[in-house]
Amino acid sequence: MITKTLIELNRLFDLLNKEFFESKLIQPIIIVQRKVKKNTLGTCSNNPVWLNKKNEENDNKYEITLSGEYLNRTNEEIVATLLHEMIHLYCSQNKIKDTSNNCVYHNKKFKEEAEKRGLIISKDKTIGWSLTKLKPETIELIKKFKIDDSAFEYYRKSLLDLPKTTTTIYKYICPKCNLKISHYKEVNLICGDCKVPFQKRED
Repeated sequence: MITKTLIELNRLFDLLNKEFFESKLIQPIIIVQRKVKKNTLGTCSNNPVWLNKKNEENDNKYEITLSGEYLNRTNEEIVATLLHEMIHLYCSQNKIKDTSNNCVYHNKKFKEEAEKRGLIISKDKTIGWSLTKLKPETIELIKKFKIDDSAFEYYRKSLLDLPKTTTTIYKYICPKCNLKISHYKEVNLICGDCKVPFQKRED
């Protein structure tokens, strides 16, 4: 299942690499995993994070990650995310500083490089020039790629969007010495110093 997804993502990477980057992008390790933040569609490492065991530095690999929760989108939207991350890879390889604020805010250099390569970029007040769509001509191009729909039949259930469970905390106070304690259960306690029962408090 996921193997088919990864095979198709790598095939799409090769096709996009040839079309928009003259096949000059270094082949990254492409993975699918759970999103680390809400609304994170994908990420690209800004340096090689997969190291060659033989210490061959020229063969170390960058990593492109797609969030499994967002594989429920259209093929066009998935390709837009992959191409977005490939722009980051291009900028990293060519020493172009395309983000700031711990790689969150996308600057105009990212927008410029992305719009040269099949994307429409618009601005978000928090993450900058990051909102991504395919240009109409790019949509027509990827139709020729004949994407395998079965590679994207599954997506990951989001754990970040599940309602958080709350634990009730019961608070008590000794009416004599004002010692305050808390407990996750309702209990009957006696103050060891004053020898009187604790009283429940509401604050």
